[in-house]
Amino acid sequence: MLLFIYGDNMELNDAIASRRSIRKFKKESVGEDVLIEGIKAAILAPSAHNRQPWKFYVATEVEKNQIADALIEKTKDIVGHTGVHTAGVIKEASRLIVIYIDNQIKENRDMDMLSLGAAIQNMLLKFTDMGYGSVWIANTNLVVEDLKQVLGIEFETISTVAVGVADQAPNPRPRKPLDEVLITNL
Repeated sequence: MLLFIYGDNMELNDAIASRRSIRKFKKESVGEDVLIEGIKAAILAPSAHNRQPWKFYVATEVEKNQIADALIEKTKDIVGHTGVHTAGVIKEASRLIVIYIDNQIKENRDMDMLSLGAAIQNMLLKFTDMGYGSVWIANTNLVVEDLKQVLGIEFETISTVAVGVADQAPNPRPRKPLDEVLITNL
C-alpha cells in the first residue's frame, strides 16, 4: 500500500541538502498544524522491531522559557559551555518539542536510541520541507530533572527540537569527503 501524506513540497534531496541547524529565529509563531506535520513525519521513521519508542510533547511558551532558564542556571559558570547560548536559542524559537523514550520498554535500548534519531531526523527534514527552521538540541539533556519538574512528565527525556521561522540562512557546514568515510571497494 502506498501512503501519500504530503502535498507538493520540495524534493527529498533538496530537503536533505538545505537542512541547517537554525539558531536565530524571527518573532513569528509557528502554528499547531506545522508542529503536527513535523511530529507525523517523525512517527513515520523506521524503528527497530517496529517498537516506535517515541513520545513527543510541545512545550508552552512559559514552559519553554523555564527550561531555558534552568539551562542557563546549570551552565552559566562553566567556562566555554554553549548552554547559555542554547538557552537563548530556545527562548527565541517559537516552539520547543521535547522527545521522550517510552521508559516502559526495558530491553534493546541501543536500538531504540537509533530509532529515536531517525524520528528526529524525519522531523527536522519535514520542518525544512515546509520552510521552517529547526535545531536538534542536546544541551537540554543537562536539565532533565528540571524538565520533569517543569512539565510533570515522567518519561525519560532524550532530546529537544526548537522550531521557528528562521532568521538566518547559514552556509553548509563542511562534510568529510566520500573517500574518507566509505570503507569499502565498490
